[in-house]
Amino acid sequence: MGAPSNSWRALAGFLGIAAGVALLFALVSMVALRPRDALAWVRVPDLAADLRVDAGLQTKPLKETVVAAVLQDLALDGATGSGLAVAPALVVTQPPAVAINTSPATRPVATPNPAQPGPTATPSPGPAPTPTPTAAPTPTPTPAPTPTPTPAPTPVPTPAPTPSPTPAPTPKPQFAIRWAGELVNKSKNNGNGGRCSQTTVTGTGGFTTNGVGGSVSYQWVRVDNQGKRTIGASGTIQVAAGDTNLHGVTSDTFTPVHSGSDQLVFLSPAYSVPAQSWNCVG
Repeated sequence: MGAPSNSWRALAGFLGIAAGVALLFALVSMVALRPRDALAWVRVPDLAADLRVDAGLQTKPLKETVVAAVLQDLALDGATGSGLAVAPALVVTQPPAVAINTSPATRPVATPNPAQPGPTATPSPGPAPTPTPTAAPTPTPTPAPTPTPTPAPTPVPTPAPTPSPTPAPTPKPQFAIRWAGELVNKSKNNGNGGRCSQTTVTGTGGFTTNGVGGSVSYQWVRVDNQGKRTIGASGTIQVAAGDTNLHGVTSDTFTPVHSGSDQLVFLSPAYSVPAQSWNCVG
């Protein structure tokens, strides 16, 4: 009978110790939630969009008494110049949210109680600054290509008019005899047997020119059958320009010694006619 009594005592002692431990945890929890501890859970804004992490927050409403205590403590902190700030979310009439997930972005804010000195709570670092989005560089607009100016057409040089060649002056034709002729006659000696001493020879002639005009000089040349050469009548005739008429020369009249010929010779312009002969008895 002694053994069962000890078991019940041991069981009662274990239950008593368990109840004491539970009571101790309850007291600690109550102390932790008392307003004088100036501890409150605040809601950290969602930084997932800025830090690109999942905040993983889950909220739970706080009691109105806790919110009132926190506001009172914050008012006192403002009077002492501690410089701590509270998120505007705690001032609204809706019940604040308490964080129950240990996210890197969530930290308890310790509010010192001026009535009870205690360890100074390390202020929670504020939310990381939101990185300013870097504006994408504006692409430099491609300048419109400048149209290449059309070069002005090069004027075709007008060829200088070729001067008409000055016609060479027509050389003035030289003064010339166009035609000349002669006639040699012998007179009859009335039955004297045709003796030269009783014969008279007469040479007549004439000429025309090309009309240029100039001076004509001439002479009669006699040659007998003995080879003797004799210059007969001669002269110079001036012919006007444009004159193409027949001009006669001085007749050559003489008494021959021997038979022979008589010829009209032009010295200037040079020209000659065939000689004509006569016969007589010397």
